[in-house]
Amino acid sequence: MNLEERIAHHTRMAESYRNSYLRQGVQDGETYEAWAFAEDGVYASPYFTGDEAFPLSAFPEDTAKAATMEAKAYSLTFPDWKPSDFKYWAGDTGFVMKTRWEGHTKDGTAMGFYSYSFVETNDAGEVLRWETHVNDEYSPFLDVAIGTHGPFHGTGEYLDALNRCLSKAGVTM
Repeated sequence: MNLEERIAHHTRMAESYRNSYLRQGVQDGETYEAWAFAEDGVYASPYFTGDEAFPLSAFPEDTAKAATMEAKAYSLTFPDWKPSDFKYWAGDTGFVMKTRWEGHTKDGTAMGFYSYSFVETNDAGEVLRWETHVNDEYSPFLDVAIGTHGPFHGTGEYLDALNRCLSKAGVTM
């Protein structure tokens, strides 16, 4: 891909991420259609995995299933949970996303948080590194949404918390 094609591809990747969540399709298994992961792709997040970057292939659940579990779990308490604001910046080697997530409990209480993602791609446009950071509103949101919060470590603690929340609600994956 030339420079123009790479920037257009990164724009499609960011927009497919946003659109999947705006439609609330992720909780039903919708994926980010423009995303492909490199065999050696890694994920890192101080909040979700601790200080280490993990191969995307090392996660006990695949990335799409983990996103679906997360969206389903959050929507149990916040049925309208989705981005309320989304900005992205596409470049030649990847893109950055800033998302304001918000939702309302069934009694009308609004809660939200910001996430910041940095995505680096290889020459084929596949994700080499995906890094996520969240602001300090996230822990209180998680306490309400799933009954616990991080920071989590490794590749399984967060998914285990989501599984417990879904199981408690009788939701199977």
